[in-house]
Amino acid sequence: MRYRYLKKLFTFILSLIFFNLGVLAQSVSLDSGKVLSMRDYFSLVKKNHPVARQAGLFTRQAQAELLGAKGGFDPKVYGDYEQKFFDNKNYFAFGEYGVKVPTWYGIEVKGSYNTARGFNVSDENKLPTQGQAVLGVSIPLLQNLMIDERRANLFKARQSQGLNQAEKDNLMNDLGIEATKSYWKWGYYYQQMIIFQRALDIANQRFRGIKASYQLGERMAMDTLESYTQVQDRIVQYNDARLDYQDASLKLANFLWQTETAPVDFQMQFSPENLNINPLSISSQERTILLQNVATSHPALRSYVFKMEQLEIDRRLKMEKFKPKLNINYNILGNGFQWFNVFNDNYKWGVTFSTSTLFRAERGDVQIANIKIENTRLFRDQKALELKNKLQTYFVETDNLLNQIRLYQDQLTNNQRLLELETLRFQLGESSFFLINSRESKVIDTQVKLLKYQTDYQIARASVDWAAGRLVF
Repeated sequence: MRYRYLKKLFTFILSLIFFNLGVLAQSVSLDSGKVLSMRDYFSLVKKNHPVARQAGLFTRQAQAELLGAKGGFDPKVYGDYEQKFFDNKNYFAFGEYGVKVPTWYGIEVKGSYNTARGFNVSDENKLPTQGQAVLGVSIPLLQNLMIDERRANLFKARQSQGLNQAEKDNLMNDLGIEATKSYWKWGYYYQQMIIFQRALDIANQRFRGIKASYQLGERMAMDTLESYTQVQDRIVQYNDARLDYQDASLKLANFLWQTETAPVDFQMQFSPENLNINPLSISSQERTILLQNVATSHPALRSYVFKMEQLEIDRRLKMEKFKPKLNINYNILGNGFQWFNVFNDNYKWGVTFSTSTLFRAERGDVQIANIKIENTRLFRDQKALELKNKLQTYFVETDNLLNQIRLYQDQLTNNQRLLELETLRFQLGESSFFLINSRESKVIDTQVKLLKYQTDYQIARASVDWAAGRLVF
């Protein structure tokens, strides 16, 4: 009676063990440890990663360029003093001190104070004994009237604001896709390790149950050996999966920094989000919008817009050189600092004119500017085509992965059902350990493949946003 009781007990235990095989087909939950969500992960990457901080330098650089360009319109204080003293005689001593104020349209305003002393000062250079204050203006009438170096530098610096922002966004977009790939691969290897860990636990339980049944004379030694070899197979699979997970964790740690100078001590104490998702397809309307807007939304293409603007400014400046130089200057002369009646009687004015004859230098500069513009336009068109083709490729890839995910979800459900039925047959004595092991391996393989397709889908979906320039985080 006692022997028959033990036989029924161990049969019941084995049934429980094989019934638990169905757990392999369920969702893989996270083990103990803090979950590192995608949102928290991106927050760390965006805040402290060196590439993200490098991207922040683009803004500071643009501000510095604009500040430097505005400096071209800063007033300039100057002073010039020259004296000749020979044979105990003061031949002359000339001094000029003043300020020049550049203004828009190339006009320059000047205020100065001049002195001239000495017995050898010529009549044309003589000044009142108390010196002479001067107010003057210089006006370009042809070349440099519409644009000059100062205004060109300021125009280009303003374009640099948008250019550097686009380059910053592009750098962050590239960082985002690399960080995303690393995260989901880490999540895949983590959950793959959990699958093989549970498979190993079940194999160990089965081995112990069969061994106990063998000792009671219920099973053959071959069953014990077969269950033990399965334990060995599961150990190899688990060790390989753990090694892959450790490698993925180290790669993920490359993106994690606690502060600007201290990387995160990862050490595998975090767990990822669950990969079991219900993915949705990208609607045809959204695809059309992405393809239409890629030229204006993607930062890599937006940067070409600002580059073209800067090159066009350079071309305008080169074209300005074809105009002759015709400048007029007018100076009001004071009697010392006395200004009464000076507007009618005391002044100095002049006109300067010059022009090139063959314009070879000017023509060469304009041709070079046009070549740079055309070259940049070709690069932009090629980049736009590449991004649109990448978008189309990722659309096809996401569609294919969605089909594969749905197929493998159905297949996993069917394999789980087959495993449950095979377990029931085994309990009734109509099956063998070989068939049970075969069904179980099929469930595990299907689950790992499904996990892989889910990971690939997450990466492909993020790649769509990257190719569209929307992954800036």
